Amino acid sequence: MSRSWLCAVAAVLALSSCGKGDNPLVTASDGQFKQWIEPKNAFSASCAAGKISSVSEQQKTGCVSELQQRASQIGIAGNVTREQLLDDRVRQRYAAARKG
Repeated sequence: MSRSWLCAVAAVLALSSCGKGDNPLVTASDGQFKQWIEPKNAFSASCAAGKISSVSEQQKTGCVSELQQRASQIGIAGNVTREQLLDDRVRQRYAAARKG
């Protein structure tokens, strides 16, 4: 009986590891996230604003690169991907941080 239980647990763990991993931008602390979304200066909007859909592909690539570099600099663990940047949970967190 205990062997079948162990096999069931192993199967659940194996299947869960195949799923989408945690988004480091969602799991970052509030302080890290606020630093991450700050604009470079008072005259430019943050790339994290999610308004990169109306710019050229070169600007999008530059913005993604900037956000990835900034995440690394402020200690957000893991490699931030373009898909993680576009995650609805990140957009919701951004909107909540800007309101608060």
